[in-house]
Amino acid sequence: MRFEDIWIAGTGGTLGDLVPVEKAIEDGSYAPEVAESTGVVSVSQSTAAPPEMAVTAGQQAIKEAAERGVEIGPDTYYLHSHSHFQGLDMWPAACWIARELIGTRLRGMPVAVAAASNGSLASLEMAAGALVARPELPNALITIADRFAPPTDRWYLSPGMVFGDGAAAAVVSRGGGRLRLVSLVSETDTSLEGLSRGNEPFGTVPQIQPDMRKRTREFLAGGEVSLREVRARSADGVRSVVTRALDEAGVAMSAIDWYATPFVGRALYRDSFVRPLTQTPRNTLAGLGLTIGHLGPADQLYGLSYLLKEDLLQPGARVLLLGTGMGFTFSAAVLAADDV
Repeated sequence: MRFEDIWIAGTGGTLGDLVPVEKAIEDGSYAPEVAESTGVVSVSQSTAAPPEMAVTAGQQAIKEAAERGVEIGPDTYYLHSHSHFQGLDMWPAACWIARELIGTRLRGMPVAVAAASNGSLASLEMAAGALVARPELPNALITIADRFAPPTDRWYLSPGMVFGDGAAAAVVSRGGGRLRLVSLVSETDTSLEGLSRGNEPFGTVPQIQPDMRKRTREFLAGGEVSLREVRARSADGVRSVVTRALDEAGVAMSAIDWYATPFVGRALYRDSFVRPLTQTPRNTLAGLGLTIGHLGPADQLYGLSYLLKEDLLQPGARVLLLGTGMGFTFSAAVLAADDV
């Protein structure tokens, strides 16, 4: 979908301590040959619970938006996304975060967005769509946060990446801001859903540490979809959403200044997000990802916050965001640094 007056008025992001990968190699948590393959040099590890990190990032985004005259209040549409444990079982984390950031009385309902690692773009799509469809909404606030602390094994939770702790936030508004959302599209290929399910029967209690690698092996062993087909379907999904987003934005890939994808390891980044495309922008955030790890669904919004805070966007610069998530979902968005 193409958007005419949807803006990101403020962003925020927070991380834990950046722990060198050598420490994990020394204590036996991570194999040196795997570290060589992924290229990860450090990973964010936080002692704060995800909702606490979400509040920190949200406060930054709210402050930045307020400097541009965008005020968060009880009518704000609020979304919180995560892919992992939020600190308490059977607890509405979004409501607590909303209380901390907005107040005790909201004229609406906090929404939890469950889109696995595609939470940044899923939340942005929902917020933008709500502002287009509902003129009574003044703006929207998005927070995203995850922590992959023990007993979760952040080093081997999923092949080709290391999971880092962190949060990101954005205030989405009309009438101007720091970045204009030009287009955003999503697609889903449910034939790849089994990659994260395997042959496991549905249970009655949550697993402390799901074996995602085992599930992937089981799915491929079933023969429904071969590894070659998985790669082809994934490449098709990336190609399709990127092509559609660029077409709807009316820009060529050569006009894109920055490319922000999930923060995965070097080999997985190349195979999943570079090779499927005939051309990619010269400026990417892949290097940033190798220093902080995969933040679950927060990668893309954290990347936008990083670009703005480090003053890396020239006036008129365009950013291509790519999101993927288990299920299997694909999203792409084009944003412009029009800054009005």
